[in-house]
Amino acid sequence: MKVYLGLDGGGTKTDAAAVDSQGSVLARFTGGPSNPHAGTFNETAAELDRVVRGLLSSLPEKDIQSGGICLGMSGIDTSKERSLISTAIRSTLAEWAGEPPVAVASEAQISLMAALGQEFGVQIISGTGSICYAFAPDGSHWRTGGWGHYLGDEGSGYSIGLRALKSVMRSYDGVQPPTGITGIILEEYDLSRITELKSYIYQPERGKADIAAFAKPCLKAASGGDECAIRIVTEEAAALADTAAALLERLPAELRSRAVLTGSIFAHSPLFARTLRGKLLDRYPSLEFVDGTLAPPPSVGAALLARKWFSGPDA
Repeated sequence: MKVYLGLDGGGTKTDAAAVDSQGSVLARFTGGPSNPHAGTFNETAAELDRVVRGLLSSLPEKDIQSGGICLGMSGIDTSKERSLISTAIRSTLAEWAGEPPVAVASEAQISLMAALGQEFGVQIISGTGSICYAFAPDGSHWRTGGWGHYLGDEGSGYSIGLRALKSVMRSYDGVQPPTGITGIILEEYDLSRITELKSYIYQPERGKADIAAFAKPCLKAASGGDECAIRIVTEEAAALADTAAALLERLPAELRSRAVLTGSIFAHSPLFARTLRGKLLDRYPSLEFVDGTLAPPPSVGAALLARKWFSGPDA
């Protein structure tokens, strides 16, 4: 049986999928982080090896022929990094399936493949961070945003979470009116007083994801009608719409017809999604939106991309 493999590697987990010649999902496997900038290259290679072995072991049939593998990796930006990762994966696959072709794609390409069935288009991402991508069929690509939580990430979980934290403290000080975000944080984090946030937040192990997690209480408060939370969510959505509009302005007309919305903030906040769509439709009335949160996971997109690239033009 010929199979095509796909990996979605990131800073928190690595998701892998296998599809058959018809594109049906055969198996999935999840492992730990595989962003080389979050650890060493050897750690990344070891985790990829473990995930690929786990995926292959999960296949219903053991007599397999690998038609190819596509890696969608965060933090893999240079040709040297791509070559090193490809070599590491080839050595793993050689034990199981000979020497199949290996390709390294961007996170956006595998997500677009999952959502649209093609690796080109426009994608607007709002998760822990935020970024906007566009890929053309000829390989040209563009991006706006994605500068990280110090330099950007407008319209992201981190930005929403940080604003929520600052708002509850300013509310406590009496600088701004009371907000329902406070009560939700007290309940969800099992705090007696909101002032306990200080000792929680400034623990040395706290990172970007911990701050982004406070977007959840803000989104919940906004859905309940809290004015402060609604303001944060709508302003952050408008900021990401500005980032997306800057991208759309650079694109050829044929790429401006449709945009895929992906990421946890779109998945959990209809208000955020509705606000961003409205802001963009004011500028681009014919723009269509695809809900990427309902699409298969990016690892499946990576496997489908391997199938498309390595099994011929009719795949």
